[in-house]
Amino acid sequence: MRVGLGVTVWAKGSIAGHLDGIGVYTRALWYALSQHAQQKNSDLSLYPYAFGRQLPELECGLPAKLGDRFSIHALRSTLCGAPVGLSAKTRERIELFHATDHHIPRLRGVPVVANVMDLIPLLHPEWAASGLRSLKNWLFTRTVRSAEHLITISEYSKQDLINHLGIASERISVTPLGVAPEYFEKISPAEVTQTLAELRLQPGFFLFVGTLQPRKNLSRVLAAHKSLPADIRRRHPLIVVGRTGWKADELLTELQDLERRGEGRRFEYLPGRTVRALLQSASTLVFPSLYEGFGLPVIEAFAARCPVITSNTTSLPEVAGDAAILIDPTQTDAIAAAMRRILEEPEQTALRADLGLQRASSYSWEACASETLEVYRRIRALHD
Repeated sequence: MRVGLGVTVWAKGSIAGHLDGIGVYTRALWYALSQHAQQKNSDLSLYPYAFGRQLPELECGLPAKLGDRFSIHALRSTLCGAPVGLSAKTRERIELFHATDHHIPRLRGVPVVANVMDLIPLLHPEWAASGLRSLKNWLFTRTVRSAEHLITISEYSKQDLINHLGIASERISVTPLGVAPEYFEKISPAEVTQTLAELRLQPGFFLFVGTLQPRKNLSRVLAAHKSLPADIRRRHPLIVVGRTGWKADELLTELQDLERRGEGRRFEYLPGRTVRALLQSASTLVFPSLYEGFGLPVIEAFAARCPVITSNTTSLPEVAGDAAILIDPTQTDAIAAAMRRILEEPEQTALRADLGLQRASSYSWEACASETLEVYRRIRALHD
């Protein structure tokens, strides 16, 4: 089976120097599908495609170009009410196209499977970048409905697709995300000590990992930490790792104040191995996001044996199960109380870390790839 894989977000992330969640997903899926094909000696062949004027060489090779700008492709195909034709070479090359991000093409003669991670831009436009928001949401809704089958990453997101876009349940498959094997690797105490020394940190800090944007709820994490007794704040500073997103001006001011008080640090970027060393040194990951389609940082922390505080809303209870402390993310007092529980209940905290490791073990990119491949086969069978 010859599959075209949409890698537009992966390509954009490569140019920018960092991958977001969709970019991480696409790259991990590519590798897992390729490995699955080799191990099972299957007939699967993958070909990368992307929108963009100048596309970078990726680990999967140089993507073939679908067009300079997706918005023009989507607008033309939507207004004309017809799919866009493919070159004879492309029609011969691929039997199915998997759009792993919101760049969902309408293609003549080739079935399209599309990923929809969440409906955040539609349901919470206040959390999305504002440029041409209405037009983008209009196009997104129509291109999603044009796909023959949808893949999403949690039962919660599936219900959102059913309830808000009217997609039939049988047109949606759920393939949970996986944890990269390196998160399970126990970094040596000597290396962890050296890493912390280089960053001027001591073990036991509270850790927040995520882009500085309203949806990630860092403002309440900062307020919760500030409400803790002074001795706790000094012994357990708040360490923030995340690049600057949008609507972050107030957060940046608060982070400067945090550092000025000597009660925390902010790192815009750290290498992956350094972040894993921090997870293995933190008292807890504080991740009270207001909305997640999945919440990959939760299971990555679980794999690193790091206790987790997360939200009791959207997909997060589904992903975290009983291995995390679940709180109302809109209540600063609840976040602060959970932070104190982590410190004051060491036996329960250790138990949750064990449960988290077990839970992380149930999520793998191999399983994600296997379930995705099954979707490909089902859709292709309808066209044979």
